[in-house]
Amino acid sequence: MRRRDALRIVGATLLTPLLEPLTAEERWELGASLHRRIRHGAQPGQALTAAQMAEVRALANTIIPRTETPGAVDVGAPEFVDLLISEWYADDDKAAVVRGLDALTERCRGEYGKSIAELDEDSRRTFALSIDGKRGELSTPEGAYARLKENIVFGFMTSEPIAKLTSTTPIRPGRFDGCVPI
Repeated sequence: MRRRDALRIVGATLLTPLLEPLTAEERWELGASLHRRIRHGAQPGQALTAAQMAEVRALANTIIPRTETPGAVDVGAPEFVDLLISEWYADDDKAAVVRGLDALTERCRGEYGKSIAELDEDSRRTFALSIDGKRGELSTPEGAYARLKENIVFGFMTSEPIAKLTSTTPIRPGRFDGCVPI
C-alpha cells in the first residue's frame, strides 16, 4: 500500500465505530496519549500474545511499510493496536478481534503453509490484498483484518513522527501568489 492510499483512508479510520462518541480532537488526543504511554513504558502484550503481536507487526509492515519515511512498525503502531484493544475494546469485542486474528492466521496457514509473520514480503502483500476491502463480523478473518488495518492506520497517523511530518508537509506543491496580474 502506498502512503497516499493510507492518507485516503485516514478519514474512514477516524470514524472507527469504537470511537464514535469522541470528537475528532478527542480521538487525536487519545491516539497521542496512547503513544506517550508506550514511549514511557506501557508494555505490549496486554491483549495479544507474542505470536499475535508478531502477526500484527507483519500486517503493519505490509500495510504501511518503511519508505523514505518511517513505517507503521517504526512508529509503534503494533504496540498502539495492542494497547487500544486492551483498554478501549469491550470484553466481547476484544475476544472477537482475537478470534478473528487467529482465524486470519489459520487462513494464511491454509493458503501458504505459514503464518503471516513467516511469509516473505511479496507473499504477505498478496495475502493482504486477497482479503483487503472485504467486510465481515469482527471474529472473521475479514472483519479482524479490516479492524486491525483501521487501528494500524490510526496508530500510524497519531504517532509523533508522522504528526510532525504531516504538519510540515505542504498540502499543495509550490507556492500560491494570489496578488499577481493576470
